[in-house]
Amino acid sequence: MKNILFISLFSLVFAAQAQKDWSTVDFIKEGKVDTKGLGKSFKSNPVFVNDYYIMQASMMKGSSQAGVMQKQGVGSVFSEASLAGVSKEALQSLIEEIHGQLIQELKNAGLDVVDGEALLQTDYAQSKKDDKKVFAGKTDGTVIYDKLNSMDANGYDIKEVNYFRPKDKNAFYTSATIPGNFYAKMASKEKVTLMSIGYIIRFASFEGSKTVSKNKLTTTAGLAITPVIMISNPSGAFSWIAFKKPIEGNNDWSNGLVKIDSRDGSYWGLSSKGEYAIEANEAKYVAELKDLITNLQKDIVELIKSEI
Repeated sequence: MKNILFISLFSLVFAAQAQKDWSTVDFIKEGKVDTKGLGKSFKSNPVFVNDYYIMQASMMKGSSQAGVMQKQGVGSVFSEASLAGVSKEALQSLIEEIHGQLIQELKNAGLDVVDGEALLQTDYAQSKKDDKKVFAGKTDGTVIYDKLNSMDANGYDIKEVNYFRPKDKNAFYTSATIPGNFYAKMASKEKVTLMSIGYIIRFASFEGSKTVSKNKLTTTAGLAITPVIMISNPSGAFSWIAFKKPIEGNNDWSNGLVKIDSRDGSYWGLSSKGEYAIEANEAKYVAELKDLITNLQKDIVELIKSEI
């Protein structure tokens, strides 16, 4: 089997990146953003941020599939890498801060932002409380671990994730893959705009290369953020702010790809296990996320304001 899994245990193979000043970046242009119905959704309507979360990938996977033109006996190459060195506490602290910043940005833009307390007491919200796929109440700061399968939209390169939400905030959301009119009914009944905003955060990049006799797969640090924004307006219609391209960050937070012999689970932090990990400098990793997301949120709110 002439397969080669190329992973440097001493340094990452990526071009050096100059540190960006994210305040100068146009994230709407960078993310190739598409919008629909923002003016109708936000003009003169109260706004409830019904869900706000970070979906942090904690184990990722890559592959270089064998090609039909390669020699017999050359098989596919696979790689898995966990994110090491980043604690739940650090990311929980981050989401508390960036959630507060988003709410303030929305208020500064002149929007009537409500805390959702009255909405959660409505008959519709109360009728959903026994539904196992629905959350209608105050968040408790619990970090939710989950495994993704290949059928999941993000399952092509993510195996494990951790969801973070700000603590003690009212939330109203469903985990159903197809929510149907779940959000539209609340928005139309109560004449409110519901806005859910989340960030899918990847930390690794996999690059495969092939010759006739070999497969090679390189695993490197690759911080990328994909915003996921869902909006339901008081007419019961959906609006959107869709990022067609992920926002790529700097990777100087990475200490390199390392092989792990220890069975000490505390080393992994967010992940359940792994043989290899991209080890992060926690302070640099969190600082980069904060800088990226705070400036990204400013551009998102400016976009909403420009269409009202």
